[in-house]
Amino acid sequence: MRKNENMNKLRLLLPSEGALSEGALELLENNNISVIKEKSRKYLGYIQGMDVDVLFQRSSDITEEVESGNGDLGIVGLDRYFEYRKNSYSTKVIIENLGFGKAKLVLACPNSWIDVSYLSDLSDVAIQLRNKGMDLRIATKYPKLVRDFLKQAGVNYFVLVSASGGFEAAPILGYADMIADITVTGTTIRDNDLKIIKDGIVFESQASLIGKKSLIPEGLDSSKDLKKIINQILTNRI
Repeated sequence: MRKNENMNKLRLLLPSEGALSEGALELLENNNISVIKEKSRKYLGYIQGMDVDVLFQRSSDITEEVESGNGDLGIVGLDRYFEYRKNSYSTKVIIENLGFGKAKLVLACPNSWIDVSYLSDLSDVAIQLRNKGMDLRIATKYPKLVRDFLKQAGVNYFVLVSASGGFEAAPILGYADMIADITVTGTTIRDNDLKIIKDGIVFESQASLIGKKSLIPEGLDSSKDLKKIINQILTNRI
């Protein structure tokens, strides 16, 4: 543990694993920001030469942790930020596109649905199912984003089925009719005999920098110079 450690340091939350974690560390290194991990504590670290502690968190927890005050800044997928954000007044996106972590949240249905290519076709299917006393079932980890998108698209009759992972097989297993999932290349979707609805891109995402509104000074540099941004926020706290 470092000497003179205190709770007043700026707290930066980073993804603890996966492509976003690797991309975040590479981005910081490219901005001449060296993250040193505490040897005795896997999920703690600090930025060398700056008054900043680093906490490695699950990507799904970062938005909530910044909102609750357990973190000041965070690097997170924009999809997860808008899905998990509860209080739109306490946090904001500082840099929307950090240049990595690009992915799309898409709607995908079985290839056997030969008459379904567009959202208008999907709306027809939903109505047909409703007339039979059933609902269109969609498996997803993003209920908020998917619900808002479908409502705006005029698809009104559906239920969202909670799923934690590997749910591309949901239509085959029978607990959902189709899925809404994050994809980069679409390979996993195609491998599971599914097709992406042509106008069914729910959300385009990438890694973003978020932060507590109360910490962000007016006129904050909106460039991608993370070191400059962090120093401006640190100066504003003094």
